[in-house]
Amino acid sequence: MSPSTPIRLVALDLDGTLLDSQSQISPRTRQAIADAVGRGVIVLPCTGRPLASLPPLVAQLPGIRYAITANGAAVWDMGTDPLGAVYSRYSDAPQRPTHEPVLLERHYLPPETAREVFALYREYHGPLSIFSDGRSYLDGTGMTLFQDRHIQRHSTEARQPDDGRTHVVRDLDEWMSRHAHEVEKFCMFFDSIEIAQAALVRFRAFPGIETVQGAPDNVEVTAAGVDKGTALLALADRLGIPREATLAIGDSDNDRAMLARAGVAAVMANALPGIRALGDIVSTRDNDHDGVAELFERLGL
Repeated sequence: MSPSTPIRLVALDLDGTLLDSQSQISPRTRQAIADAVGRGVIVLPCTGRPLASLPPLVAQLPGIRYAITANGAAVWDMGTDPLGAVYSRYSDAPQRPTHEPVLLERHYLPPETAREVFALYREYHGPLSIFSDGRSYLDGTGMTLFQDRHIQRHSTEARQPDDGRTHVVRDLDEWMSRHAHEVEKFCMFFDSIEIAQAALVRFRAFPGIETVQGAPDNVEVTAAGVDKGTALLALADRLGIPREATLAIGDSDNDRAMLARAGVAAVMANALPGIRALGDIVSTRDNDHDGVAELFERLGL
């Protein structure tokens, strides 16, 4: 496939797309990204994670400058020091070399909506993360559950080391009492896929929010109208890039909006069946076998 309009901006999902099942990026994929950047293409991560959870190996890819995080709730210009920008949101930031990123877009949940959504999450058992200003907040119980998930190796995000990227607070209820007006996103991993699917029905019936899944056992909530696709087009507009010159690559439910809105939608071989149907092009390789590199090559990037 060769797009009629040359691609100038590529938005890459991370988990299940750019990152393999060991949270790594292969040499072939790194080279494909470097080659595209060398030809003037803007390549950026577009993720459900907060800025603090952007893996250092992603921040250090050649030419990476912008990032869409928290399912589109925040868009960042990380400047010439993306790794320092990521470290600026770590809990131990004062002990790290940091760089303050420029916030281009931010969309909070309305405070009362955030409180009500939080109360619904509290009816369930699992690690609940709250994203705010590029940071991820859990309480002690949630962190223990998240670390248990890490041990069970359920997801690439859960495999990241506990290296200061997460802020552990004494009590999330107490945190919410003071910061309900600053919530970018909620994210919970449930005890089973079945529980998550039952909870998903309740969250999707909730007014004034966007509800998606990054994995079959999780539920993610942002404000109504906030998604990766809207953020992608907002950034493209800022950069003077038409929609037809944008490419989105993803695999999961929380990529649906960016695949639907981008000029070209590329889908991984390991994508969910309903997501594969959105692809203008589908890789023959999955995220463990250079699927992103294959797509870059087939699109002539």
